Amino acid sequence: MMKLKWHNKDAGFDRLVLAGDIGGTNTNLALVGVKNGKFTIVVEAIFPSGEINGLTQPIKELLNAAKNERADLTTTRGCVCAAGPVSDNHCKMTNLSWDINGNELSKELGMDIRVINDFLGISYGIPTLDVNDPEQIFTFTHTDGSQPAPQQTTKAVIGPGTGLGAGFLTWTEAGYAPNSSEGGHLTFAPFDKDSQSFRDYMEKQLGVVPDVEVLVSGTGIQNLYEWWQNTKGLPKSDAWTEIENAKPTDRPRLISKLSDSDPVAAEMLCLFVKMLARYASDISTLLLPFGGLYLAGGVAQKELRWLTNNNLFMKYYEMAYNKNIRPLLMQVPVYLIKDYSISLYGAANAC
Repeated sequence: MMKLKWHNKDAGFDRLVLAGDIGGTNTNLALVGVKNGKFTIVVEAIFPSGEINGLTQPIKELLNAAKNERADLTTTRGCVCAAGPVSDNHCKMTNLSWDINGNELSKELGMDIRVINDFLGISYGIPTLDVNDPEQIFTFTHTDGSQPAPQQTTKAVIGPGTGLGAGFLTWTEAGYAPNSSEGGHLTFAPFDKDSQSFRDYMEKQLGVVPDVEVLVSGTGIQNLYEWWQNTKGLPKSDAWTEIENAKPTDRPRLISKLSDSDPVAAEMLCLFVKMLARYASDISTLLLPFGGLYLAGGVAQKELRWLTNNNLFMKYYEMAYNKNIRPLLMQVPVYLIKDYSISLYGAANAC
């Protein structure tokens, strides 16, 4: 079940901490070395989140495997970031059937474990990124051709993965201070005929007004497929039959793959990008993140080609009926985080 990945087996460090990123799809645990203010992942263990029911055993498996390779790979402190609200060091997972109690983990493992929200973790990781490093960051170009320089002020981060997360950082004399948020659960605001129809369909399915996460996430792509099938109909082909017979959680990946050759799948991804862009615009209007708006999450990373196709994401991001708001949106630097280890670095930084 555990997939072990050595990143820097011989790395030196002054301190070693346990870092975790627990999402609806995968649970990533790592030992991260800290030296001269820099973070290096030594070894990482990956578990399918749906195939485990807690973190005690997975953490023990990682620690034992690491110690067998290097006797000095031991630690007494750790931090895990998880998808869900956190209170009293306890996270109620929004996309899994099990929860994370940091206080219980601390007793069971004999080490200090802190639990934080997943996007608070990403927020802790953002200050470690170099926006000029193309291996870590993709910089979007505004429709006027500009790429605004980040200012020393608020930063924001949103990200569609299995669910949808949001966070922000405020500038203080001591540097950037990350803040928690459940902004992925804001009410969705439709902006055209299709987004209105999709939103209304989900309200009927759920019996309540849907939040943004229901439409703009990996789960949202599953819902988008069902809405499309039931309201517009889908082509008959082997590829669409495969998608129909697939597990719902596999459909986003298959639709993404098909979108390069099938116009209906391409339309689905374009609608998804438009909805993500409008949500990003709402967050930017609220927070005015002139320090940068960062897109995180596996879905955004995997669909970069659709975000940049004809500059689609930025066109819908900049839309504003108020003539005084659009110039503000044009001043926001917009980035996509390409480094999949951002949450692990963030958890280590928080620790």
